[in-house]
Amino acid sequence: MTSSGPQIIVHAPDSRGLREVSVAGKTAGRARSPRELRRVLRRAGVPADLDLGNPGQVRWRADPDLWPDRPWWRRAQAGLMALGLLVSAAVLFRVGLTDTLRALTFGGRVMGVVFLAGALVETVAAAAVFDYWGKRATRYAGQGVLLGVVIVAVTSLMFLILQWEGGYHAGLFWLWVALVGWSVWALWEVSRHRVWRGIPHPKSFATGVALSALIGSASVAYSAMYTPYVAPPKVPFMVAFGKPTLNAARTSLYVPAHLTFRNEGSISIFVVGTQWSATIWPSTFREKGTGLTRWRDELGDGWDTNRHEDFDAPARLLAAGQITSAGSRLDPGDDFSKEAVIEVPLKESGQGRVQLAATISFIRADRCKLANSYPQSIAYSWDTGSADRKHLRDAPPWLADPGDDFFRYRSRIYRSSAIMNMTQAPDWAAMWWVIPTWREGELFARGDTIPFMQVHIARDPDSREVLSEDEQEPYGMKTRSTSVDQPVALLRRAAEKP
Repeated sequence: MTSSGPQIIVHAPDSRGLREVSVAGKTAGRARSPRELRRVLRRAGVPADLDLGNPGQVRWRADPDLWPDRPWWRRAQAGLMALGLLVSAAVLFRVGLTDTLRALTFGGRVMGVVFLAGALVETVAAAAVFDYWGKRATRYAGQGVLLGVVIVAVTSLMFLILQWEGGYHAGLFWLWVALVGWSVWALWEVSRHRVWRGIPHPKSFATGVALSALIGSASVAYSAMYTPYVAPPKVPFMVAFGKPTLNAARTSLYVPAHLTFRNEGSISIFVVGTQWSATIWPSTFREKGTGLTRWRDELGDGWDTNRHEDFDAPARLLAAGQITSAGSRLDPGDDFSKEAVIEVPLKESGQGRVQLAATISFIRADRCKLANSYPQSIAYSWDTGSADRKHLRDAPPWLADPGDDFFRYRSRIYRSSAIMNMTQAPDWAAMWWVIPTWREGELFARGDTIPFMQVHIARDPDSREVLSEDEQEPYGMKTRSTSVDQPVALLRRAAEKP
């Protein structure tokens, strides 16, 4: 120190409460308190016992007692700012990693990478918070915080809108509400500090942020909405009889059944359930034919009418089964067609008909998938361990009558992206094979049955609230049925031909 004048200047506090300290005409550092001032001077080589109140040695550009910094408030603000950024980063990392590895569409995987990049930016912004609310040693710390806050605002608002529109107000709904509220506070806080003042080209920066938000929103719409709808599945499905053969005793016909089920399109599918059955409908000839009242009622009820063929005799089940296992994945080019042989007893068939019917149900693999446990989720209505297979439980009353047996597959449906799984209510797919018990008025004979398959998507695992067809449409679920029948006499004639 020299006697020519004070060599130490303590400047007035800035907006952050920092007072710049100059020693010998050079900036030595910044201080928020007398203790920090002593530390700055000590690093600059000033003796520790210097009298800070001596105007000949220290010049104060403002009141020496003016230290406006509130450290606990400042640290609380920085902690809250970093917490919001890190929570959003964790969400984006989870969504991004899941979609990058498992999204069902290419667009979804691209969005996964975008979300991972967003998580990285928010993590860096969280680290920049402590520098910006501290000594601001990094030039663009404030701009980094601003970018991170904008990403949180855009993504959390997008998640909130998706979940609100889906009518699902559970799960992470309140997290999105909290993050949107946090974003409003954070944007107000960074605008109060005017962090954009250090940006070389603020208009270009704002345009870039807006463009990134637009691209992100468009990518979500593309991967979650557009892509799963543009290519329809092509799944030929038909049934047909082959050439029958008489047994040696000429008492039965062996009739081949061809069930065609293959994927000729570009979209993979998951099989929810399949069923085929062969039923014999005994008939007699009605010479006069049915009158107007009967055939009008039959046509009005959606049945075929055969005026000279009487099907008053009850039907009998000849054969039934599944075309392929429930939960199977059918990729483009795969073929799950099946060949079966049906034995038709000639003594009981009379002049009847043999009907071959089949039903398949599937969902698009680019819109959703079934859990891997779906093929093992089978549950029975009877006691599989007892000798008499005692009936234990009934199906829902809208599906079957009390006492009817069934077996059922069930699985939660996972949508095409983690975003949709997080913001939409969980739904469940179920396939029921119902085996009706004979009751008065049934079309089949006493002691017999005609099984049927029912497939649906529900809001709950127990199928209490089944979705409407419009609500099931986003999953691309399709159920198709087809049938063919032939008179027994025609099948026998074909068998007798050389």
